[in-house]
Amino acid sequence: MILCNFSNTNYHLNWYKDGWDGLTEFIDKNKMDGIELLLHGNEDVDHIPKGLVKGLHLSYFPTWLEFYKGEAYELDFPDDESLIRTFGGTNPLSLHDRFKRDFEIAKKLDVDYMVYHVSHVRLKDAFSFEFTYSDKEVLDHTLKIVNDVFKGKGPRLLFENLWWPGLTLDNRDLLETFLDGVKYENKGIMLDLSHMILKGYLENEADGLAYILDRLDHLGDAIKWIKGLHINGTDSFDYMQKNHLDKYKEFKEDPKENFMVIYEHISSMDKHVPLMDPRLNEIIKKVDADYHMIEVVGKDRETWESYVKEQLKVINVL
Repeated sequence: MILCNFSNTNYHLNWYKDGWDGLTEFIDKNKMDGIELLLHGNEDVDHIPKGLVKGLHLSYFPTWLEFYKGEAYELDFPDDESLIRTFGGTNPLSLHDRFKRDFEIAKKLDVDYMVYHVSHVRLKDAFSFEFTYSDKEVLDHTLKIVNDVFKGKGPRLLFENLWWPGLTLDNRDLLETFLDGVKYENKGIMLDLSHMILKGYLENEADGLAYILDRLDHLGDAIKWIKGLHINGTDSFDYMQKNHLDKYKEFKEDPKENFMVIYEHISSMDKHVPLMDPRLNEIIKKVDADYHMIEVVGKDRETWESYVKEQLKVINVL
């Protein structure tokens, strides 16, 4: 199944004068099967054409562990307003409520799969790349949320890797222990290629592809859990080698503009541009996933569509 990413925000829908119908025309013309939908806080899905949405990107909270554990979190969330704005409430169970809402939307849309980011990073650590918590700690607390929220029958629940602590796919034993701990039976992994490249702190795209292939070899037969691929690349290799603590200082000094500072920092790493190295097809063949999702970001419709088509050509769809 070949898919691309899209959101239900007016910003994206206004790219097409016919809204969802215009997007559907682009999907059909370029031999794709549908989209993975990013809600972006908008729960209105009633006007989306039936069958268009094959995957649902669940809510993502980059920074949540201290709040969830009841530890000191004032550095990242200084007041109740910031907690409500981020999590929908001041109680850690607000996280559960948000994912339960998403789960119901996924079933309403009758999607094939859902995507859950398994990661945590404190805002300072996002700039320093120094972490005081382990992958295991993030995975263990993720299980508490997942096993309370996702019950009974429903779409596949695919866990996505990031380069922050959590599901990094560095350790096969951790991966299998985590998946064994997930009580929801319809489960698997969504391998994000750009995120895995970023985890390696590499110098170029060629090294990135070699790194992914090496990591897949280390997973051994656990590779069977990878049911989907987020296909995208990055050209942020120089950026990843720099010291960014000056940006954190800027972040702290201007609370009104701090969202843009962190947004630009993350966007400078996770570029969501096409992955042009033809060895991408080695990865696709090696993984044999059910879902190949082109996850690229463009500043406008023309850029986004050109990125999607470039990526489709690399994987021999166009």
